[in-house]
Amino acid sequence: MRNLSIAILVCVIALFTSCHRHKDTMSVLYQQLDQSISDSARIMALQKSRISLLRRRWSKAKQPEQRYIFADSLYQVYASYINDSAVVWAIRCYNLSKNLEDSELSKRSTLNLVYQYAKSGYYTEAVTYFSQINPACLSPDMQTRYYDVGSDLYGNFGYSTEDPTMKKYYWQISKNFRDSAYRLMPKHSMIYLRNRVQQLVNDNRGYEALSYSNRWMALTKPNTHEYAIMAYYRSEAYHKMGNVAKQKEWLARSAVADLNNAVMDQASLWMLADILYSEGQLDRAYRYMAYSWKCVSLFTTHKRAWDVTPILTVINESYQQKTRTANQRLTVLCIVVILLFVISVTLLVYVQHKRHQLGEARNTLDRINRQLLTTIEQLHRVNADLKESDRVKDKYIGNFFSLYSSCIEKLDNFRAKVRRKLKAGQREELLALTDPDNMYAEAHKEFMENFDNIFLSLYPTFVDDFNALLRPDCHIRPVGKERMNTTLRIFALIRLGITESARIAEILGYSPNSIYNYRTRAKNMSAGPRESFEERIRHPGNMNIEET
Repeated sequence: MRNLSIAILVCVIALFTSCHRHKDTMSVLYQQLDQSISDSARIMALQKSRISLLRRRWSKAKQPEQRYIFADSLYQVYASYINDSAVVWAIRCYNLSKNLEDSELSKRSTLNLVYQYAKSGYYTEAVTYFSQINPACLSPDMQTRYYDVGSDLYGNFGYSTEDPTMKKYYWQISKNFRDSAYRLMPKHSMIYLRNRVQQLVNDNRGYEALSYSNRWMALTKPNTHEYAIMAYYRSEAYHKMGNVAKQKEWLARSAVADLNNAVMDQASLWMLADILYSEGQLDRAYRYMAYSWKCVSLFTTHKRAWDVTPILTVINESYQQKTRTANQRLTVLCIVVILLFVISVTLLVYVQHKRHQLGEARNTLDRINRQLLTTIEQLHRVNADLKESDRVKDKYIGNFFSLYSSCIEKLDNFRAKVRRKLKAGQREELLALTDPDNMYAEAHKEFMENFDNIFLSLYPTFVDDFNALLRPDCHIRPVGKERMNTTLRIFALIRLGITESARIAEILGYSPNSIYNYRTRAKNMSAGPRESFEERIRHPGNMNIEET
């Protein structure tokens, strides 16, 4: 049981491998066949070039023997290329052989003419010429040729007739001629093997035919016309065996060899097209059948046309139906595509419109956001100003109470000194103590020191920030122990919001004109526009003053 399972598995694997290998082989053969069809113009040009060369040599030949040789060569070239021309040159060879009074050449030319007429379907002419030959008068080689041509002639008769009785009669005659040829043919010769394979195929003995075909194949050169004939009968053997895959393979090999040798009298290509059509490969079948019909038209023989026309008609009708169906589908597809295009364009316009609206909304939102950010910044500045105002207010209140307390203490001390001087009767000392000039100078000096200390405690970087607004060569620095000089104090008061020159002059003890000159001199030293100099002093943000 186990051995049986292994055997079945091996068979399945072998079958799968064989199918895969055959698929690859057919792919290669189809490529070669398509390439040969594509190269057909070049191959035909080479064939025409050979024919032109032979015709020139024939026309230049003076001796009848030479003219016969070139005429026979032209017949051999035309035999499978253009039937009408082959018949013409076969007749010329026949006439030349008569003039040469060479019976061997005459018999050979007659058999060539019979063979070509039989191939063309002109059976009356073929039989007429064939009946002129007496086989008893022929050499052994020519007798072999005679029986071979006779077998082919009556085989074509049997193939062409539709009457069963006549078909059987002609095939029997063909068999008799073949049997006569067998007695003369060497058993290892190519002509014997070809006839043997053909006979076995006709007798539905495919396996025996394949065996003889192997021996025949060993004698043929690849890519020759003889190889194409061998491959064709080999495909017929596989057909009798029911092996369609191998039949297609050898039909393809035969067709490739025929195309590469400019053989227009071919059956392999249209038979392959017929099989492909039955398998549903309509496009390839139509392409091969169309080229096969082109070859038949060039070969100009009604016999091949009778063979090809029914299959070509079926394939062409199927192809046309497929084309009509494809065109209908294409029309529907085009309508669908147009509708989709219209819908797409509509959607695109709609999307673009919405994108435009969205862009406008986004721009509006950005504008609102910028305004909101500006408002927030303004609120931050206002809040910072309020905080600054609160801080300054708290600072000023503290300093005010401190100064007020200091003044009360000084007044009390002054009152005590005055009472002591009055009690002691020290009138001169009392007058000196109350001297107005000394009292104002001391009070003003103390006021300036307190102002400097208080202001710089509120704005510790004021001097550096103020100098940052001046040109580098015009910086103002206090002299000695002073923390600020007159210019700095003027702009310190401006920083605090006191901008009137008269009010500044009253606080600092200067004339308004002097204050104006100080202000003008400082503006002239400004590093930026002098018109906005005091504005930048007043606005803390423009001075980047560090708050404490």
